[in-house]
Amino acid sequence: MSQGVIQGSMREAPLPDIIQLVSQGGKSGCFHVQQDASRARIYLRDGRIIHAVTPAGEGFEALMDVALWLDGSYRFEETVPDVPTTITKSNASILMELGRRMDEWRVISQKVPSVDLYPASTLLPGDAPQGINPREAKLLALATGYFNVAEIAEVLKKPVLSVAKDLYGLVMSGHVALKGLRSGKPPKIDVPVPPPAASPFPEAGPELVPVSAFLGAAPAPAPSELGEDTAIVPLRRPAPQAQGFPEGDEPLPVTVGGGIAGGTPPVAPKPASADDPQRMVKLMNFTHRIAQAAKHALPEPHHEMVNRLQAKATQQIISGEGPEAVKGLALAISRGAVDAGCDADLVRTLNTQLKALFSPK
Repeated sequence: MSQGVIQGSMREAPLPDIIQLVSQGGKSGCFHVQQDASRARIYLRDGRIIHAVTPAGEGFEALMDVALWLDGSYRFEETVPDVPTTITKSNASILMELGRRMDEWRVISQKVPSVDLYPASTLLPGDAPQGINPREAKLLALATGYFNVAEIAEVLKKPVLSVAKDLYGLVMSGHVALKGLRSGKPPKIDVPVPPPAASPFPEAGPELVPVSAFLGAAPAPAPSELGEDTAIVPLRRPAPQAQGFPEGDEPLPVTVGGGIAGGTPPVAPKPASADDPQRMVKLMNFTHRIAQAAKHALPEPHHEMVNRLQAKATQQIISGEGPEAVKGLALAISRGAVDAGCDADLVRTLNTQLKALFSPK
């Protein structure tokens, strides 16, 4: 087993944050990423992303396919990579683009929860779709229930995320329903369907280790907005999140919301250092739980504010501020809700949910 192993779930801590954390330590090694049967490897040399291998191929664009793996797990092993350099972009631009695509997929997956589903047109023969663009019209012609989303992307020679984005609009407009089983007839297309690419991974590879003991279970996502037509393939949900700060860390204060709850603040705990990646992952996991609780309490227009404050807290954790950044996130969200004009009852509910995360079991 290689030294310097870090592992966890992408539900608990987003992969771009973990890669950034490891890269800032100047480490060399390989991220093994897995979601269901799909596997990827992302290589770093002296903290710089240099190569990636995924089922789609190699290099930067192949790496971007990992943006669709929101439920995946990762394991970083510190080694000396003997691989070619196929990625020359800066880490900042790579991780920014990967994070942007992950955010897009979080929205799209509410209506297109899997690229293994089969889009089928709901239009009757002779019906003309209204309000769709040429791109969507081409996609609609392929939506016979025969190809799944990933196969349609292969036929159109487009990234899966781009096809899923167009499909999202068709599902929202009621022109397409997603089915769990292949049906219908093959659509007439000018381009033959490419054969499945040979996997760059061996059939019997090392099995990824389950989520490490130092990470808690991820909070359950908000209830899906999928309709009956699109909820054909059941989605796996993470186990319910246990409350409280990860075991072994200093307790955080029970007061949030700018003094709404009484109590004396405790002595500030010792910050996590940049060379303690496992502890920093715990802190990032806790910011994720705070953000999820806030989004559950606040209306959707305020979710962007929560995302922005969570991203700021993540940067502070990476900079070494440790638990102080986590406490500051809860306070900032509460104050942000007040500044945004939320009524007193809503702010009171928000603070109750945030305080519950900090309360001892």
